[in-house]
Amino acid sequence: MVPFEPKSFGFIPIDYAPGLAFYEYRNHELVDGRTDVLRLNIYMSRDGAFTCIWHGLLEPTMTQGMFALEPPADDLNFSDIYCEQLFRGYIETKEEAEVILRALRIEDIAEDLPQVLRGAPSDLRCEAL
Repeated sequence: MVPFEPKSFGFIPIDYAPGLAFYEYRNHELVDGRTDVLRLNIYMSRDGAFTCIWHGLLEPTMTQGMFALEPPADDLNFSDIYCEQLFRGYIETKEEAEVILRALRIEDIAEDLPQVLRGAPSDLRCEAL
């Protein structure tokens, strides 16, 4: 069996946190490989074979801290709004990845991505790149 290699499925390695491998799905050419906590996309983290895949922000809590929104908007929870967990579990082989990623329909989700949140600190809007 062939080991799972995220790059062969369109996940580009990003430098985010030491000790874990982070990837962004088809990192847009306008992004030029840079990490941006305001960007919404499909992300993956790996600790060995344990894999998390989500649609949304790389780090919702950090992103929310960049905005100083007036009530009632300050009660928004960016984790609830801008982070949809797609998969948590073990992906060890290419064959497993093919089945899991096809079932997640990542191509369909990624049609309108990446997007970016703008307007910090006082305004919040989501724009396509």
